Amino acid sequence: MKSSTLISLAVGGSLVPALSVKRDYNEMEHLALIDCGIGSDGVSKSRQLMYYSGNPWDGKNNWIRPEMMVEVPWDGSYPWRTTGTSIKMPNADIFTVTIDPAIPDYNVNNTRLAGEASHTYDEHDLDCYASHQSDVYTLDDGTKCSSAYICNHFMTDDPPKEDPPKKDPPKSIRKTKVSFSSMTVYVEQKVNSPNKEFTLVDPYDAFHNIFDDINGPQCNSYPYPIGDSCTIKFDDCNFVDPEGYAENSTANALGSLLTESTGREISKNVNNWISSPSTSRFGASNYNRRFTYPQNGQVTIYTALSDNPDSISPQSWLHYEIECQKSRFCGKACQGYASAAFAFGSHPELPWVNLLGVMISGVCTQCA
Repeated sequence: MKSSTLISLAVGGSLVPALSVKRDYNEMEHLALIDCGIGSDGVSKSRQLMYYSGNPWDGKNNWIRPEMMVEVPWDGSYPWRTTGTSIKMPNADIFTVTIDPAIPDYNVNNTRLAGEASHTYDEHDLDCYASHQSDVYTLDDGTKCSSAYICNHFMTDDPPKEDPPKKDPPKSIRKTKVSFSSMTVYVEQKVNSPNKEFTLVDPYDAFHNIFDDINGPQCNSYPYPIGDSCTIKFDDCNFVDPEGYAENSTANALGSLLTESTGREISKNVNNWISSPSTSRFGASNYNRRFTYPQNGQVTIYTALSDNPDSISPQSWLHYEIECQKSRFCGKACQGYASAAFAFGSHPELPWVNLLGVMISGVCTQCA
């Protein structure tokens, strides 16, 4: 048990009670016999008798302020003895304590009581058990006190019942997974002159449309043009976060992960080429630019409790879909994008990483 500091008002050497002791029987009352200022020779400088109308400790096993406390005068011998000691409390109640110091501390292997206590305000005696614990209390002058004996009304049949320490509730663990389809699509543009600028949307800008599409806890699901015949749509979003983060914070975290990692990774793999006149409809060369996207992908935040980390459930997510009029094909690009998102999302210096939690390795779903 941890020590507690006594805040007292002394009158005639005794602690004035904050609450007076009732004359009615109180089955929950406790009497604590403590030794203070124990030196290296094992001898205490003072002995105190503390009265509680309930438990001497709180729910975390910290000793609390007694309602009455009296220093036991030294009469030539240790007061916790078989011949007994009588002490008058500030409310005029007189406690008589009889203790056998040869009885060891009470526990499941030793259920012998060390003695008893009686008082004039109530005919019900208290049973006393030995409980020697160091530094459970601190007097006003800084003197450390150790418990010696504790008396109550429910020790005859049962061992001492102390309130168990309260366990902290399990904490939630945040995990984020990125997944992309192995079905890839070409998003491309053709121009018929080398002097004509390409207007093909950069993948970073394509994914950045998410920030225009966010609408509270959801997305608007607008199709955004990103190529000659392709659009990107954020078709399934849920930004509701049960842990108190604002919806826009969660949305920005998911959007940033998708934009900053996957968008930039796809941008690196731009493919430019000139088609031959024989393949052109009008017999002239075409200038082509192409990006290869995973057809769809999703970033998901899961939560799990610390005492059961394997039981995760989705809480927030962002899904996109790219639609093109032209053919698609299955490729191997997905794994590179998933790995890039995983690495980028785990970066410790990014301001929104704490919203994402632990990154789970990226996943590539199979071709349909």
